Amino acid sequence: MANPPKPASDPHRADSASPPPATPRRDRRRPWATLAILAGLAVNLALCVRRVGGEDRGALAFVGFSYLNLLLLFGAIRRFEASPADGSPARGRARLAVWLLTATLTAAFTWRIGEMVPLRFAAAAWIMAAATVLGGFYMLFLHGDKK
Repeated sequence: MANPPKPASDPHRADSASPPPATPRRDRRRPWATLAILAGLAVNLALCVRRVGGEDRGALAFVGFSYLNLLLLFGAIRRFEASPADGSPARGRARLAVWLLTATLTAAFTWRIGEMVPLRFAAAAWIMAAATVLGGFYMLFLHGDKK
């Protein structure tokens, strides 16, 4: 007696050979979106420097620091995402770099905002910044890769 035909949903069916799942390809090319963001940041930096001129060195230092910090943060995030998720030392170093760079960027922006607003709003901004930095620390280091 012949074997009955297998239903179409049977994964062992010989005539329904599906291709294996594609593995993500990691190459060194930068996506166009990343290049556009970096070009936009560079244009913004140039416009800020041109606007301020040499008058306010504090503003120039803030803009330069923020630009450099963002560039380093993008690189650290790229390293963090590319590192193996098995708790390797490289992943830990990248995680620490991401947290430190976001914490310093948050502090710099809060400092700049604190100069422009009344004391009560500045205190509220610092409290929110501290909560953000502590929340990031918790999520990156204490909560970690738990699923």
